[in-house]
Amino acid sequence: DSYGLLTTNGSISPFVEGLLEELDVPRVKSGGAGNKMMMLLQSSIQRDQQMAKTMAAEKKSHDCSNGMGGKLYIQDRGVSRWDTCAAEACLEAFGGRLLKLSTFLEFAGYEPETKPGRDCYTYLASKTNLDFSPGMAMLTKYNSAVNKGAVIEMPSQLGEKVIDVEQVKPYSNLCGLLAFGEEWNTVERRKVLREALRQAAQRHSPSYD
Repeated sequence: DSYGLLTTNGSISPFVEGLLEELDVPRVKSGGAGNKMMMLLQSSIQRDQQMAKTMAAEKKSHDCSNGMGGKLYIQDRGVSRWDTCAAEACLEAFGGRLLKLSTFLEFAGYEPETKPGRDCYTYLASKTNLDFSPGMAMLTKYNSAVNKGAVIEMPSQLGEKVIDVEQVKPYSNLCGLLAFGEEWNTVERRKVLREALRQAAQRHSPSYD
């Protein structure tokens, strides 16, 4: 399919289920965060090339914002910096974006161009998580900083909201993610996307786990 919402092969959160309904797009199952990013980018490039050929044949100017196609990757569950750093660079090189889901949902009328640094994950070397927001993310065995050698010690706080930044790994992405290609990267299309996200969030809050 040339459009749809990319998700894990496994179970998805109630928030993502609601988002599928709000966007009225098919679910496209795929393994691996990086693989989903590349599927998104491939879909965006192929769509852009096809539109360019169509516009040239009809002798019209090329406008990548026409139509509603293109894949999206929206995740309210945690991945890590190494899952997103290279993918973000590739997406941006072709006119797309990879943003923090929490920030995109939080600000009314928010546009990334007006608040540089607030919308994307931080990739600087650090001993603590630079994108941490107290009380937002859920502590899981994947983002917990408690790790002794090859054995992960299970803290009693698992399943609870994280209050202390020392509880989580420095490079865990705790704020969800939102990735889209050039065709969605316009003011009007982001408004459509933001409204669908807000409607879904009203039904079920993002997990951030």
